[in-house]
Amino acid sequence: MQTLLDTFLELVAFDSPSFEEQHIALLLEHALLEAGLSTDYDEAGNLYAYLPGTGPTILFNAHMDTVELARGAKAVIQDGIIRTDGTTALGADDKAALAAILFALRTIKNEKREHPNLVILFTVAEEQGLLGAKQLQKEKLGGVQYGYTFDASQSVGLAITAAPSYDKIEATFLGKGAHAGFKPESGISAIQMASLAVSSMPLLRIDSETTANVGSFLAPGAKNIVCDKAHLVFEARSLDNAKLKKQTDTMVQALKDAAQRYGGQVTIQHDHLYEVYHHAQDSTVLATFKSACTKLGLPYREEPTLGGSDANILNELGIPTLVCGIGYEEAHTTREYIPISELQRLGALVLELARL
Repeated sequence: MQTLLDTFLELVAFDSPSFEEQHIALLLEHALLEAGLSTDYDEAGNLYAYLPGTGPTILFNAHMDTVELARGAKAVIQDGIIRTDGTTALGADDKAALAAILFALRTIKNEKREHPNLVILFTVAEEQGLLGAKQLQKEKLGGVQYGYTFDASQSVGLAITAAPSYDKIEATFLGKGAHAGFKPESGISAIQMASLAVSSMPLLRIDSETTANVGSFLAPGAKNIVCDKAHLVFEARSLDNAKLKKQTDTMVQALKDAAQRYGGQVTIQHDHLYEVYHHAQDSTVLATFKSACTKLGLPYREEPTLGGSDANILNELGIPTLVCGIGYEEAHTTREYIPISELQRLGALVLELARL
């Protein structure tokens, strides 16, 4: 049987940036079929697989795509650590999870282990705002009772007990162009409006549960022309929906006030992209995960996060889904790495979670 490390290295060498997951999906599907599972796809390209067993029906979830920075990754192993040559990201987010799930399924088959009913969901375009998960077909998940999303940094044994709601705000300021030297007073500066709006907003760390950011500010033009258009993109996220509403209301009002102050216009698009969730201490999904960690001697711990994942969508669909730490660090950078020991612990944990 191919080792867990070999599987991971094979996946790392296979480019799968967002929207280019088709080839790695075929590789994964072939491995799933060889492990005795049946497979299916939806229109978005999400890959589903099924292994009937006895007892509860459990979901294992990971995403197939990586950030663009992981294109062309070449893994380097040194002192028990897997990283790249420093020119790309590694893609352990989320290929470590893909490899560990395949390892567990192959072990179940080869050792003829008893197991619960298993449903596998490998999504597309997670890195682009959970786009694959948002298009999944719940009926293809069958009667899943609870699940695990293997997609958090830090050591294996981490349970993410809460994740935030997330809003996106796009704003376009429309001013009035004018010659900046001859008659600037006849113009209305979109940059001036946008700058006032941003400077009027509480941003970055709002409190322990809430953050907000302006991620893009575009106002191209010539230096001798009063700029007539500026486009901005914001985000806000919180573990408390009341706090999120207060923050986004403040941001939207700042945009409107800035346009009014200078006599310009602003169009605002405000979207709620995914919903907060919290896992109760007595939930089955958390208790089962904690029990598996205890059996394996893993350092169990709990944390909330302000990051989103496929689990936000799955929980919103009524499937209690726990995000688990899988051992990688510094994802989305050329410094990304994962210790081989963490990869092995992850494989053991997935296998333990698939035990009856």
